[in-house]
Amino acid sequence: MQLCRRILAVLVVYLSCSQNVDAVKRKSGLGVQILEKASVCPEKAASGDTLKVHYTGKLKSTGEVFEETFKVGRPLDIKLGAGSVVQGWEEGLVGMCVGETRRLTVPAKLGYGDTGKPGKVPAGATMIFEIKLVALNDKFIHQIAAEAMEQEKAEADRLDLLLAQHIGQADSPYCDACNTFVEEFFEGWLRMLKAQNDKVEVKDGGSSAPALTYNDETEAAVQSFCKNQTNSRIAKKNLFAAHINPACERIMLGHKREIVGKFLATELAGRLLPDKKDVVCHDMANACPNSKGAVLANECQFCQATMQDMAFEMRRRQSVNQAKAERHVRDVLESLCMYTYYRHRAKGSDLQEACDDLVDEYEQGIVTEVLRGLDGTKSWRDVEHAVCVGMTDMCSDKVFRKDEL
Repeated sequence: MQLCRRILAVLVVYLSCSQNVDAVKRKSGLGVQILEKASVCPEKAASGDTLKVHYTGKLKSTGEVFEETFKVGRPLDIKLGAGSVVQGWEEGLVGMCVGETRRLTVPAKLGYGDTGKPGKVPAGATMIFEIKLVALNDKFIHQIAAEAMEQEKAEADRLDLLLAQHIGQADSPYCDACNTFVEEFFEGWLRMLKAQNDKVEVKDGGSSAPALTYNDETEAAVQSFCKNQTNSRIAKKNLFAAHINPACERIMLGHKREIVGKFLATELAGRLLPDKKDVVCHDMANACPNSKGAVLANECQFCQATMQDMAFEMRRRQSVNQAKAERHVRDVLESLCMYTYYRHRAKGSDLQEACDDLVDEYEQGIVTEVLRGLDGTKSWRDVEHAVCVGMTDMCSDKVFRKDEL
């Protein structure tokens, strides 16, 4: 009997946790169901607020989707209380938190009434919307979590707390994740461009397309970018740290259409990567500081850039145990200079040559210092100082302190 009671208790807990919460029908006839709670909610949507939402709209009678923003990749901007959306939304979005998803069942009297919406919603139709609040008053979830931490107004889950740390700084987790996203997206975009060009060459006997054609195949690749290992290393297990993939999905959720537009609008020479990072990670996602077009001009800055890239690689990678750490560091060093060349603005090939020379001559010393950064014996800034000032003399202490990148 005691065992049966325990099993019953576990079953009750399981069922209560597996059900969606707050499924209610209001006096107005509006159905509201919370499908996903926000992990942190110091501020709730109210009349007069501006909201960015993604949504899917279906007809209740047939299940037919008549509108959605997820595939398009651009959230809908609305102002609550301004009368720009149906009454069911005006009522049903009040009290939402950033990151929350609600299902609204909107009867005709709170929707398009007896006239419907020509070509989409029949007269007298009940609609079902699944709506995710992406931003509130232009603040996204990582910014909301950061403010909550500063003001000690709310608790958040581990991921939100991590991505909110030192937000906007060059070594913050969200900035690392955004920089990783741009690099991987850039590489994936080039692969798609090459694949299209190859098809044209085969078909037309040598001619090539001048730019990427954004077709259904391209859309599918972009849509699944954060999840498909064929399109991006971000989706691969045991490569990047656990927060990189969720951050990728958040960036795409809020800015996919804008990002695609930026990549379609310009040529993709490799040295444009810093510009792409500024646009996506500073202007759009507010994850990183703006590089302001800075160009590396001397060997001290070359050394700093190399060591900062090494620290970036260590922060964004999946952690390894102490026994494998040295091999891990050496593996990263083998390809570091190629990436460093594309990550920074510098004249000609001077940066890659300086990086190659630095790694070739001081590899063991660099490995030793990086291992001290990994185990917490030194900060990454101290590791950078040890290599660029103490080990190589590429920087004087005075110039090192002055040339903060």
